[in-house]
Amino acid sequence: MTILKFGAAGILSATTLCAAAYAHTSFMYPNAFVTTEGDHVTVQASFSEDPFVPEIAVLSEDYHVILPDGSRKDFKTLTQLRQVVVLESDLDTEGTYRFTTGVRLGRKSKKALVDGEWQAVFGPDAEVPQNATEVITSQTETVADVYVTKGASTWEAVNLPIGRLLITPVTHPNEIYLGEGFEFKLLFDGQPLAGQSVEIKRQGGTYETPKYERHVEADDSGTVSLSFDKPGKYLLMTRHAVDAPEGAETDERSYTTSLTFEVAR
Repeated sequence: MTILKFGAAGILSATTLCAAAYAHTSFMYPNAFVTTEGDHVTVQASFSEDPFVPEIAVLSEDYHVILPDGSRKDFKTLTQLRQVVVLESDLDTEGTYRFTTGVRLGRKSKKALVDGEWQAVFGPDAEVPQNATEVITSQTETVADVYVTKGASTWEAVNLPIGRLLITPVTHPNEIYLGEGFEFKLLFDGQPLAGQSVEIKRQGGTYETPKYERHVEADDSGTVSLSFDKPGKYLLMTRHAVDAPEGAETDERSYTTSLTFEVAR
């Protein structure tokens, strides 16, 4: 695995990019979701508002692959560019692989309570509104995943939890078909998130009229059942903020988990 090293300039750049990525979603995007005989796969990782157009490279120390037997492995190669990280992995055995950024701590910021609503305050020169009645500190924690299947689908890599905020497929993520839909559960620390909001975007959706972007909520059991009007490649994202874990450097931790998937005909 290629190791990334950053000097002082790189750290400053990463901090700036984290602030710029506040409204963006991280994603993992493979060159194939299902293959019969492929011996490797290439995956892009980036932050973007428009899937899957790379804008800001995802810097993570926890990039890894979950093999079809559930074991963990490093990517074979990893190359960082300014807007995207390009990763390669071998597909030595049949089954479903999981490619992930791993758990990634991101930017720190402040949030101010103004007129009963929380407002983000980030950037070194940003000022807290004078009429704020409360100010807290916050830090992001993100996980971005994608699944690739060689041959027949398997569940070991799918069922392995990564992070606290989970998108747990009920439908196999490499067997999502137009007319059949996609069912999954949203969990936090293993417990269902009733009413949790989910955002869904489609590749090329910004060119559609109206622009394709959906927001749905989980039911009381944390379950979401999606249907689709077109095949294509989709990005699913959910966010959940709670008090930070004991010993954290901020008051709040804001969790974001995303999943890239393909809807086939």
